[in-house]
Amino acid sequence: MRVSILNSLLYPLAITMSLIFACAAQADIYMYIDTDGNQHFSERKVNSKYHLLLRSNSNNPPPSFKNWKEKTYSEVQLPRKKTLQRKYHPLIVAAASKHKLEPEFLHAVITAESSYQHEAVSSAGAKGLMQLMPVTAERFGVDDPFDPEQSIYAGALYLQKLLKEFKSKDLALAAYNAGEGTVRRYNKQIPPYPETQRYVVKVMEFYRHYKKNLQADTHSTAVISYSRN
Repeated sequence: MRVSILNSLLYPLAITMSLIFACAAQADIYMYIDTDGNQHFSERKVNSKYHLLLRSNSNNPPPSFKNWKEKTYSEVQLPRKKTLQRKYHPLIVAAASKHKLEPEFLHAVITAESSYQHEAVSSAGAKGLMQLMPVTAERFGVDDPFDPEQSIYAGALYLQKLLKEFKSKDLALAAYNAGEGTVRRYNKQIPPYPETQRYVVKVMEFYRHYKKNLQADTHSTAVISYSRN
């Protein structure tokens, strides 16, 4: 729930980074995302909450900041094989029930984020089924982001908090992808970031599919069960 560190930073980050580069071309850049989803930058590691964003030896931003996970979602498709989907379905249902989410919504996010690959890692360091960035994993008490149970429960809790604040699935997804602070800066509108906009559309497409087809997709006589105390 959802992040080394680049959960969307296009215009605000690009402007901030350009100012930083102009003032300190040879400085390392650190970033900290607070509990409200706001981003803070520094030329040094102020405390353990700050994580390295860019090193001074390269110290150039990527050609474009897609989102804080440095991922593209244009080619993501529904999984053809349902084995992993069925494997994690009981855990997804349990986490959704605990955090008052629809299982279909949680399935849709996992499909877009990792396609049910629990060892997935993005180029920016987002990890696991829910593609938690390190700061998000730390925020929600995740010790092992590759552990399916920890990842799904943390991602579900994060989505619950986002839905509570932003009151809609579209905005919650935009915040999961781009960070809460980014959505707040755009007056609780979907930020004008192409990848974030595509992400929201893609996940909602998956959600509508699962609303109609989840029972058929996840039906199996050999489902692995999970429990959480």
